[in-house]
Amino acid sequence: MRNLKNQKGVTLVALVVTIIVLLILAGISLSLVAGSNGIMTRAVNASNTNESATAAEQAELKIAEIQIDYYEAYYVTEDATVMGQSMVQYIESKIGSGIACSNTRYFMVCDKDASGKTGTIKVYVGNSSAGTLVATRKYETGSEDTGNFTWADAKWSYMKTLNGGNTTNTGV
Repeated sequence: MRNLKNQKGVTLVALVVTIIVLLILAGISLSLVAGSNGIMTRAVNASNTNESATAAEQAELKIAEIQIDYYEAYYVTEDATVMGQSMVQYIESKIGSGIACSNTRYFMVCDKDASGKTGTIKVYVGNSSAGTLVATRKYETGSEDTGNFTWADAKWSYMKTLNGGNTTNTGV
């Protein structure tokens, strides 16, 4: 028989310690990727915020387009139907119960409150208000003689989830 004491190699203890260290590193890596504050969760949240911000931007562009139409009809062509309306009335009549923004990717609704002095613009993903609500913003009608359209909220409020779950306002 050969003398095994002079053999060089990895001992069983060193092998077990290496495996334990690798398992600990794997556990830490998995928690960083899939945990509640992991990379995947943050990526989904960033995607949702981006979608909401894009929807809000498309709504603002649509409102700006309607305002330009109003000024053109009021000052350039002196359209009689427009001359009798304030800016807010014109915007509300154009949006009505809903209007598509950005080639029907987003749908915008104008909800006026009972007082008639404020309202809320709601933006949905989809081609109707049956889609997922992603952004809201309040507006004011201004004084009765001017009827200027001004934002009551400083920012758009984005909804937290877009996957059909319960939407909660993040107040961004």
